[in-house]
Amino acid sequence: MIATRAIHFSATAVTAGALLFRAVIAEPVLGEEGVVADVFRSQIRCVAGIGLLVAGLSGILWLLLQAASMSGRPFGEPGVLLTVLNETQFGEVAELRAALAIVLGAALAWDRRLGGRNWLAVVAALGLIASLAWTGHAGATPGEAGTLHVAADVLHLCAASAWIGGLLSLIQFYATARRARLMASIVRATRRFSIVGIASVAILTLTGIVNAYFLVGSLHALMATEYGRLLILKLIMFAIMLVFAAINRVWLTPRLALSESGALRWLARNSAVELGLGLAILALVGLLGTLHPAIHLVEP
Repeated sequence: MIATRAIHFSATAVTAGALLFRAVIAEPVLGEEGVVADVFRSQIRCVAGIGLLVAGLSGILWLLLQAASMSGRPFGEPGVLLTVLNETQFGEVAELRAALAIVLGAALAWDRRLGGRNWLAVVAALGLIASLAWTGHAGATPGEAGTLHVAADVLHLCAASAWIGGLLSLIQFYATARRARLMASIVRATRRFSIVGIASVAILTLTGIVNAYFLVGSLHALMATEYGRLLILKLIMFAIMLVFAAINRVWLTPRLALSESGALRWLARNSAVELGLGLAILALVGLLGTLHPAIHLVEP
């Protein structure tokens, strides 16, 4: 279950981040670079297609595992699956997410005609990642507090996708633009992605505080529970990502603009490290979603 959730979260985030990167960063930068733009569009189309396939298969497996877990019945039993789909919130969300996946698949099939700013695909992909909020702890929070918790989780997931999923596309962009010797485009894309990264970090920080309020509640719960200790590990990895992002923005990007030798190579390496840390964080998210929140495990 944990591995399936981690794979599903990662594939969905990469898909959404790649399509968003292409629409808001690559297209404005490569607008007049016809051949290179077409190559990069094709690369993102491939990444998104593979990501959607992995997300679909892992989503089906997650549904089957969840149905078996809820019922205590054998894995894949049809009657149990139908009951979960029709009578539980998880099942209803799974049906909605299946519809979004179909829309995204159709949008990708028509991608060449819709162009690089395929907003239908972007919206469907963001909807697919955002709807995960209703499958976790936020979806179980009742009342008005639940509305706030879900809203924070939706923003948290979308911001994580823009940053983590966008990193893979940024690395691809570096490779494609470097072969075409488009250093000016690389500088512009790096600066635009830096703005997206800053916005994502701000949203992740604010929504993370909201989520911690609902799921942890106190410093004692953070330190004394398995959930809290895993959350601390997640925060440490997030902080390391911030260090690499700061190095990229403050030190390497200005040198890239000056065409300093090695700056692009280090940017790509640092981005790869950030991506690895981000995927590790998503794996932790897959684990945290299977644990009882820390706030429920300590005495008030």
